[in-house]
Amino acid sequence: VKLNQRAEAAGVAALSERVLSEAPARGANPLLTESDEVAESYADSLTELTFNSKPIINSLTMIADEERAFSHAIAGVVLRKIGSALADKKLPIIYLLDSICKNVGAAYKNHFAPALPQTIGDAFDANGPKVRTSLQKLVDTWTGVFEPAVVAATRARIGASAPSTPTHATHPTPTHPTP
Repeated sequence: VKLNQRAEAAGVAALSERVLSEAPARGANPLLTESDEVAESYADSLTELTFNSKPIINSLTMIADEERAFSHAIAGVVLRKIGSALADKKLPIIYLLDSICKNVGAAYKNHFAPALPQTIGDAFDANGPKVRTSLQKLVDTWTGVFEPAVVAATRARIGASAPSTPTHATHPTPTHPTP
């Protein structure tokens, strides 16, 4: 009987080892889909981007490239992060969006494009002149990256958000009559 129990225990151990070795690398939570797990992992990595850091943006762009099959999930994470970030933390995440679209391409552009006018417009509205100027310059680099209609709609949204009067008064240069 003890011999059978040992054999059975060895068989169970071998089966457990085989099941564990064949399990997907990501399957820690059986209730999450692989897409959910990638999104969760990317969101965790995105917490590092709290200021404009080229190394962090490059690293997150490389991860987005490696996880291209989950572009929809990652694009959703980035857009939600921009939407929920404090005004002064939005620009670095928008720079990440820009980097992903320019360096990884179509897989992401198709997911980001429909949201750009609203996302960029909301960030524009939430910030002051310095960030607004940065956003305008960034949108100017999107010709040829996004469809012309997307760029035009984004520019229009920013234009609609801009103050209609100058923020400082202008005074004409006084002219002095010559005697």
